[in-house]
Amino acid sequence: MSTSSLNAIRNYYRLTDTIGTAGQPEKAQFADIKEAGFELIINLAEANSPHAILNEEELVLSNELSYTHIPVAFTDPTLDKLEQFFDVMDANKGKNIFVHCALNRRVSAFMGLYQVIRQRIPLDRALAGLHKVWQPDSTWQAFITAALQKFPLMDSKSESQ
Repeated sequence: MSTSSLNAIRNYYRLTDTIGTAGQPEKAQFADIKEAGFELIINLAEANSPHAILNEEELVLSNELSYTHIPVAFTDPTLDKLEQFFDVMDANKGKNIFVHCALNRRVSAFMGLYQVIRQRIPLDRALAGLHKVWQPDSTWQAFITAALQKFPLMDSKSESQ
């Protein structure tokens, strides 16, 4: 597994042993993603996002990776799309998953929420990954707040690290 190849991907961030996140990979980088042991690509970018690859699904499948596309409007993220993402993540537990969008902003927010809501990771720890990538604007902050209100947490207390 070549970490340097993955680090060349736009805004690559290794979230866990089984989850990598990034901005839009270039065509040739999907082979590096496969070589690194990832099995599933989840794309949260819209088809017209910066650097989008027109035939990304075919490219990913030709690299013997599974592919799921959940287009999320950057200016209007929805809880329905978040639930779709949760369902895909839950259905693929135990797999090595590479999640990308245009710049790793949508992904970092969705992954942070997944960690808090589904994996019960303390909020401050889960959002630390998001903040390594970017500081959400008012649209995304409102979306994060709405998601945390919609999906009740078993233990809403945040642990100190």
